[in-house]
Parts: sequence; C-alpha cells; structure tokens
Amino acid sequence: MDNRVLYPGDTIGVIGDSSNGPMIVAAARQSGFKVGAYGADETSEMLQLADFKIVGSLSDKDRLQDFAERCDVVTYDSENLSADLLGFLADKTLLPQGSDLQSMMADRLLERAFYEQMNVNVAPYATIVSLDDVYQSINSIGYPALLKPIQKDLAHGEEIQINTQTDIAQAAGLTDWGTYILESTVNYARELSVTVARTAEGEASLFPPAEIKRQGNHIQWVYLPVQLAADVKAEMDRICHEIVANLSYVGVFDVDFMLTESNAIYVKAIIPTFSEAGRIFDRAATVTQYEQHLRAIAGLPLSDVEVLKPTVLAAFNASQLNAMRTQWQIKKNWHFTYYHRFKKEDENDLVGHVIVQGDDVNKLLEQLEDTEIWSTAKAADDDQD
Repeated sequence: MDNRVLYPGDTIGVIGDSSNGPMIVAAARQSGFKVGAYGADETSEMLQLADFKIVGSLSDKDRLQDFAERCDVVTYDSENLSADLLGFLADKTLLPQGSDLQSMMADRLLERAFYEQMNVNVAPYATIVSLDDVYQSINSIGYPALLKPIQKDLAHGEEIQINTQTDIAQAAGLTDWGTYILESTVNYARELSVTVARTAEGEASLFPPAEIKRQGNHIQWVYLPVQLAADVKAEMDRICHEIVANLSYVGVFDVDFMLTESNAIYVKAIIPTFSEAGRIFDRAATVTQYEQHLRAIAGLPLSDVEVLKPTVLAAFNASQLNAMRTQWQIKKNWHFTYYHRFKKEDENDLVGHVIVQGDDVNKLLEQLEDTEIWSTAKAADDDQD
C-alpha cells in the first residue's frame, strides 16, 4: 500500500456497523482529522459524530464511490463486509486494512490453511460435501463435533452440534446450500485475547494478553493482568508475530486463543478489525486500540503499550440496565460506556460495558460477583439451555 503520512486536517472515512464505529470516529476527530462516515442509518451515532456523512446501502456503488473519493483513507470497523465491497473501495481510495484478511477469515478452509501454514494448533476437521462424509469422518473427528458452513456469512448455513451418531441425521439437506466442515470440539480451560497493531512496513505492537469469560456467545468479563507460564506467553507472541509477517493488513486486529488444562494453545479466531475485548484498553493502557489503529493507518510510528493498573471490563445487556443504574450511583471506580445503537427489543444484545479498576484484579472480579448482576444473567442463560 501507499505509505503516505496523514496529517491533521486530512480526511479519514469510516464504514461499518459495529458499536466501535463511534469510538474510532471520536478518536480520529480528537487527533485532528476530518472524518466522514458511511452507513444506511442516518440516525446512527457514528454518522452523527462525523464531520460529514453519506447515507446509503453497501450495494450503492455511486454513493460508495462518492464517499471514497472524498476521503484520503477509508477504514472499516466491521468484520462482515464483503471482499467485493472492500475491493471496490480500494480501487477508489487508500484502504490500509485491505480485503485479504477479511476474505480469509470469512472462509473456514482458508482460515485453517493459514493457521496450519504458521504451525499453529487447530482442532481436527474434515471437509463435508454430503451427509455420507459426516458418517465417514465422525470416527476420526470424535464426539462432540460441530458441523459448520465453510462460508461464515452463508445465508442458509447453520451450525449443528453432533454429540451422538443419531444427531447426524439433523444435517440432512444442509449440504445443498454449500460445503461444510466437521470440526472437533476443543475442551479448553481459558480464553485469551491479544490485540495487535501492524504498520505498512510490517512493524508490530502487541497489547498485553487479556482473559475472557463468556455467558453463552457473549463476552461477560475481560480482565488483566493475567498469569501465564513463560513458554505459553512466548508461543502466543510467536504466533502473533507470524501472523503479522504473513499479512499485508495495516491497522489493529485481534487474535483469540484457547488454552487447555495442559497449556496446549489453539487459535480460536482472528478478528480483522477492532474487538470487543480490546475495549478494555480504553482505560487499562497508555494507548487505546483506536489510537493505535489511527497511528498505523496514518503512517505514524506505533506507541509503546504500558498497562496502567489492574482492570476488568464487564459487558451488560438490556435486561441488566436497571441493575446498572443502581451501581451508577454507588461505584466510584466503575466507568460506564453505553452504546446508542442497540435493539431494545432483544434483551440479550449487549448495550454497554463498565470498566472497573483497582490494585488487585481478583478483588475487582469479586466486586463484580458481589453485585450478582452477572450471576443472575447466567442463571437465565442456563434456564434457556
């Protein structure tokens, strides 16, 4: 890509649909850049915060071209943009993130081939094009296993968990919609996130690992510092630097790791943009993921990342809003962020997060547990299972 340097007054365009959009717009404006935003909803917070906005769909090539040509650089905050869209934008203006990483992470076979190229552990898997393939592969894959469409955005695709041979019949007809993979389930003890920034020259900066606890598919808590064996930390660093060396992507991305009881390391996912877990650095470190991303795409040297103090990020959903109002009044070490784009009708949608800081991460976790806000949510999830 062009290694030009952006200066205050230059224009950065932001396209996407995540709750990170307003964060990157605010960070860019604070750094002195003019910011344009593109989206379908003119009332969205991201578009409202920008210096100029263009309202249009992701298929409206005329409006997309108008937007791209008004920007010195365009960046995206969503992992759900198509390679065709990103390629179109890259033809009209600078797109430092490119489309390669996004395309690779959208295809589960390409994703696993990339991991294997870097000598990274992946769960055993088999390619499935018919129901017979599932029956033939399940003995080598083992139970439980997950049947997943290769294309993550496959409109008619769905994931099926196979616990016994009788479950395989549920997959009848699925392969009519495309190719699948049958993947062994990794029984992991810990989930860890590393936020990575990469410059156009291939320089990398790694944020310290943060540990993730989930409720269902949603992040519940993210916290740091974490205790890791020296060889585990070294291997995670190696994997992140290998990823950097094998990409042309410029900006921030996230590597999500699974760690088993025996300290075997698996890569769970690479998120080709900002991650939910990376929001912890809004207060935990000397630089945020948004500031580091801007430095990368603007052609500036990356900042050194230093942790300021033990920190926990706790996400909350719509059903927890009343409980959070109580904590708003009494917790002096809680810092609240509310997202202004959530769907109120779905009580499981995350609507904000709180960042809690202190001198001991275990005491911070106990403070969260004592409120029983998240234990109540866990009980509700268990009732639905």
